[in-house]
Amino acid sequence: MSAADQFDQHTDIVGIVRLVALGTVPIPILSAFLVGGPILTVAISGLLFGGIAFAARGVKPSLRSLPIALSLIGQCIALTAAFAGHRWQLDTHMTFFAMLAIIATMGSIPALLFAVVVTAVHHLLMGLVLPTLVYPVSDLSEVVLRTLLHAGIVIFEAAILAWSMQRSARAAAEIRASREQLAQHAAEAAQARAAAEAARERAIAAADRTRQEGQTAASAVEQIASVASAAASSAAHAQKVVAKAKGDAESSDAVVRRAMEAMKAIEESAGQISAIVAVIDDISRQTDILALNAAVEAARAGEAGRGFAVVANEIRVLAQRSADATQQIRTLVSTSGVRVVEGVELVGETREALSRIVDEVGNLNELVRGIAYGAVEQSEGLAQVNRAIAKIDSMVEAEDGPEATIYQIRAA
Repeated sequence: MSAADQFDQHTDIVGIVRLVALGTVPIPILSAFLVGGPILTVAISGLLFGGIAFAARGVKPSLRSLPIALSLIGQCIALTAAFAGHRWQLDTHMTFFAMLAIIATMGSIPALLFAVVVTAVHHLLMGLVLPTLVYPVSDLSEVVLRTLLHAGIVIFEAAILAWSMQRSARAAAEIRASREQLAQHAAEAAQARAAAEAARERAIAAADRTRQEGQTAASAVEQIASVASAAASSAAHAQKVVAKAKGDAESSDAVVRRAMEAMKAIEESAGQISAIVAVIDDISRQTDILALNAAVEAARAGEAGRGFAVVANEIRVLAQRSADATQQIRTLVSTSGVRVVEGVELVGETREALSRIVDEVGNLNELVRGIAYGAVEQSEGLAQVNRAIAKIDSMVEAEDGPEATIYQIRAA
């Protein structure tokens, strides 16, 4: 309960007590009329104290209980005066105790003390000046004793009422503190609930974004996995092609090696042919010399040696032709030898090139093999990632969705 609410409640209680004070105005006047009391005195005092209660409305709220307390005690004074000389006059003193209890309901200890003081002053002063308006006896000593007795009872009642008012005030303060604490807890609970609701909304939005991003990531990973699988297949095919190229290069190297050996054999054969041609050329020169000598001897023989001269001449011709053929053969063999040497050098260079190609193709084969192995591993890894994303997506979209899950958490 706020301070404004407490003030309004206190104002309402004071207003009710004020209405009680106004409602008691006719009682003393009516009582004086019925029992034959001093009606004029009672009417004046009753209306006076009633006017005080009426005017209390314009008094400051914090001081309003004081004139109301005076009005209530004033009506008790008027009622006691109305029963002057009546055997019930002493019984009217009970109204003072009743009014003190009513005044205590306003929660103002100053008002209660003020009422006690007014009551004591009335009993003491009126008991000494006009005792018949207070007690049914006029003996001074008895008036004093009764005043002291009534004062003691009033003080005791006032003390009990003040103590009760303090306890009530303390209990009200504790209740107010408890209410304020409860209101604070309620506000904190409302804030926590609002925060939880906002967190729930954020969690739902985050879960939805996570699901959408997971689906996008799954699609992207699936595409990458497809590309990686294709790359793995291409790498495997490239590995086969490179392995085949390496095999072909190695086969070519063997062929070139055999060609090189054949060229060397040809070179050796050409050398042997050159040697044979040199022998034939030498024989041709010797034959030509012998034919020349034979022709000279035939010429010396005259007619007898003419036939031999013809034969010798023919032998020279044949020797010359053999020498010419031998020269041509030597030229051709020499040229062939040069070509063979060049061929051997080219085949050697070709073999070296093929050897380098085989080495490079071997290195390329190792690289392609590594690429193929990595592509296969990447494809398998992406497949596992895709399965994990699909599992997360299925968990997010499980049965009642994330909102129901959060509601279950809140309920727990």
